[in-house]
Amino acid sequence: MSTGAEESPIATLQTTPVTAPVRILRPLLLGLTGTILLAWLVPVFDLLVQGTWIASCHLPIGVLNLFVIILLVLSLIKAVSKRVLLTRKELLIAYCMLTAGSGLPSFGFTEYLFPTLAGTLYYARPENRWAERTYRFIPQWFVPWDVREMAAQRGGVSLEPAWWDSLYQHIPSSLRPGGPEVIRHLYEGLPEGARLPIGPWVVPLIAWSFLALPFFLALFFLSTLIRRQWLEHDRLVFPLADPPLEMTQSADSPKEIWSPFFRHRLVWVGALIPFLIHSINGLHFYFPWVPEIRLSFPLNESLTSYLFSNIGPFIAIIHFSVIGVTFLLPSDLAFSLWFFYFFFMGQSILLTWMGRQIPGFPGYATPAHAGLQMLGAFFAIFVYLIRVGRLHYRQVLREGLKGSSYCDPKEPVPYSVAFRGLILCLLLTTLWCAIAGASFFWALISWLILMVIATALTRFVSEGGLLFVQAFRPSDLLFALLGTRPFTQRHMTVMAFVEKVFMFDLRTFLMPFLMDSYRIASVAELPVRPLFRSIGISIVSSLISSSWSFLSLVYRKGANTMMQGAGAWFLNISPQQVLQFTVSYFDEPRQPTPLGRGFFLLGIIATLFFYRARQNFPWFPFHPVGYAMGPSWPMIQLWFSILIGWLIKSLLIHYGGLRSFRTLRPFFLGLLLGEYLTAGLWLLLDLSYQKVGHRMFLF
Repeated sequence: MSTGAEESPIATLQTTPVTAPVRILRPLLLGLTGTILLAWLVPVFDLLVQGTWIASCHLPIGVLNLFVIILLVLSLIKAVSKRVLLTRKELLIAYCMLTAGSGLPSFGFTEYLFPTLAGTLYYARPENRWAERTYRFIPQWFVPWDVREMAAQRGGVSLEPAWWDSLYQHIPSSLRPGGPEVIRHLYEGLPEGARLPIGPWVVPLIAWSFLALPFFLALFFLSTLIRRQWLEHDRLVFPLADPPLEMTQSADSPKEIWSPFFRHRLVWVGALIPFLIHSINGLHFYFPWVPEIRLSFPLNESLTSYLFSNIGPFIAIIHFSVIGVTFLLPSDLAFSLWFFYFFFMGQSILLTWMGRQIPGFPGYATPAHAGLQMLGAFFAIFVYLIRVGRLHYRQVLREGLKGSSYCDPKEPVPYSVAFRGLILCLLLTTLWCAIAGASFFWALISWLILMVIATALTRFVSEGGLLFVQAFRPSDLLFALLGTRPFTQRHMTVMAFVEKVFMFDLRTFLMPFLMDSYRIASVAELPVRPLFRSIGISIVSSLISSSWSFLSLVYRKGANTMMQGAGAWFLNISPQQVLQFTVSYFDEPRQPTPLGRGFFLLGIIATLFFYRARQNFPWFPFHPVGYAMGPSWPMIQLWFSILIGWLIKSLLIHYGGLRSFRTLRPFFLGLLLGEYLTAGLWLLLDLSYQKVGHRMFLF
């Protein structure tokens, strides 16, 4: 890990204490209002406008746009009346609330939950045998449709009564499972004048909330346990926490209308480049006679040899925001990210030349041999982090076991509460799965694997500033190492639902947002306990607002009218994968192979070697994070922009030294700001003119 001044994106940041008092009610109301608004808009932009995703990464476009608008309004008021309506601390509390709630409406929960529960009925056909093979294993309280009736109608299967069937006799009939029309209307639209069929969704939503709550709490407790080690001992730089900190530097001063960040000319020079290019392309989308400036270049078609047939998607995309963020990263990390992308591509070429089959993980673009090395790297990184912070984690363990009530003022809860709370939450999530029919032991193993993956991915965001990350399901690892025979069909069916909602795609999961909030609280000296209480309120409000927005939008329009871009993924492709993959495992059980286990072990050994080499040889150029993320979907999308950012920074430092790096740093932050603000502007235009499918970002 690099902590030198030349690599720190926060090297110029003022960290002097702010003396203004914090009134929690004002930022709470501001953050709550913004969270509800953004949570409502995410399904609208993702599914209806089907344009740029406003909440699909760990520096969300929607949050940054809304935060800039808030700062603009407050600055205009300050210019007129010299009044400071909100202090810097209050603004940053609101920002943390916005980020924590931003990921849940999309990949974090809502846009996976509802289509998963609905699509498993809508897309059931006699030829795919979902009803015949899996409906007997789906608990009624999972879904809003009548499982028993649909199993009999579509699969010819008569289900035995379950213990929960009698409970439905004690609730109002309006809250009981609905018929197939509940799902048919979701996809085909409600008849004119019909009421929104919320009743059948109430029980499943309550049931899934009992899983979501301990899961989110587990991430909160885990982030609390690692906060001190990462912030105070490892001294990570948290690049994605930098923009809000810089934007609010002069918020407490009635004399300084604008932050030094917004007054810097190079910021706006950098912002002008993506604004002009994306605006020209936006005009091309509206008026095809306007010439287009291409930013995406597919490369697979230019590689005609059979050796390149298994390399997967190969595309060069220019993301100005990614170039800007890459400029802030340690050079060895930026180099390793794009280098290992080609390293794993070379592995695929070599295996093809050797005549080896290259299977993939179902649902992912990464081949299995590379994905298993990634998973091995995640475990090695987790072990390394525990070893490096062993003194801190021994203290955590001691306080957790003896139940110490001491609470560091920088922590929201005592370590004993966080330690025991994490264990309790994992047991509750496991118990939920066991009640649904999964194996308690294997469900617990899956949640533990997820915690390892979540820790590693959060490290990538906190240390490497990766805008979005992705890993694999615990079942992908278990099936590769053990095969499918140790797992019952009921267990695989239940966990297929759970993994799709909570484990399949972690690009906006909660933990990195929480760690960025800890960083912001440390720099700006925010009151930690009120901050995280506010974040908890933001999370709940986001779930409620986005759920209502999703149901009202999709029932009103019909999912079948929104089958482009994100709509096609969330409403069509993703929900079919749940039972499609599960039935394929039933029909063709997977067998573990020595080669698969070898790749997983190779990932562990290689990562530990990289860490040891970096400790012994300061010149060693390879970063373990680059190896762990090299073959992932984020690198497929971002490798070219990372390469450009790394190359520009390397040339600047080589020929101009650190002075040129510090001088041009605002320019590259401007690239980020300009691309984000331009995306927000065109999204509003697309919504106003009802233009569908205009995407600036492909991630």
